[in-house]
Amino acid sequence: MIRKILTMFCLMFIWADISAQIIEQKEQDIKIFINDSAARYVLENPVNALKERDSIWNTFEGYRITHVWHEKSSYPITWELWERGLDKFTNNDTSLITKSLKLINNISILEKREHKKIEQHLASYLPKTISFNAYVYFIAFTIPYAFCVEQNKIGLEVTADEWHFDSECLLNIMIHELYHVGYRLNSPDTTYLNSDPINNEQFINFNYAYMLSEGMATHVAYKALNLFPSNYKHDDYKLMEDEKNIKNAIGGINKLLEMTKTETVDTLYKKIWDIGVSQRAYYIAGAYMCKIIEEKFGTEYLAEIVSKGSLQFIKEYNVLVSDDYKINRVEL
Repeated sequence: MIRKILTMFCLMFIWADISAQIIEQKEQDIKIFINDSAARYVLENPVNALKERDSIWNTFEGYRITHVWHEKSSYPITWELWERGLDKFTNNDTSLITKSLKLINNISILEKREHKKIEQHLASYLPKTISFNAYVYFIAFTIPYAFCVEQNKIGLEVTADEWHFDSECLLNIMIHELYHVGYRLNSPDTTYLNSDPINNEQFINFNYAYMLSEGMATHVAYKALNLFPSNYKHDDYKLMEDEKNIKNAIGGINKLLEMTKTETVDTLYKKIWDIGVSQRAYYIAGAYMCKIIEEKFGTEYLAEIVSKGSLQFIKEYNVLVSDDYKINRVEL
């Protein structure tokens, strides 16, 4: 449960100021580079990994960016999961090593074989002129299981139970993270996501911006299930298919916005984490809003809203829904 609260899809406050590697071309060109060296070394040398922990975490890029995630999220590194995972894989069920290595191989093969399909899907939700490089690093036995740092570096924990050793399931989550890279290149809201909000007015704008960021990424990944169907759905996707959960998420967002009128910054920090991330309000409410707009105006129209910013996004969404589904517009 802690991992679900702490990690899913580019978690809060991890954005850095490092620019993505943008390719100056007239047409979209999305390049994905997968590096499995960190996870592969640990899984192929599990006994040594316990002894070489510090060396591994300081040598492999996949673990370096995990350090970055911990730093940006202010979540301390502990070794309980690392040690427990290695013990489980070496002493309790050695077949898990084979399954994890097979997953690494399958996702790499799937991405190469279906790269054009992945690129086209991402491109359909981004401006036609955006191109970027994204670097995906497979890691093992870490607290975050899917995250994006330094603009275009993605970490995926291949031993996580969330994937069920299913390459299509993992690919859909990877698409979520890949979308974040493109989104950051086109959104005017990056100002609010680049640093922690320090006053109530910034918290309001942060709520709107983060809801659009995570909502779009979740929606795009969910729609990818049509391309890469899996027998397993992430919990967010299940929540999105229940009207009660959608209403609860919208209610949670509006509660956060109302709290910005009266609560202190310290209280707001805790509440946006509890409601927005732990209870998935940003992800579910934002994805539902994307769904409504896309159903009314189409995919291209939805993609264009990204460049207009979250306030325009909310304005256009609110026109389409009844009062009990509207997102409040708060001004101090």
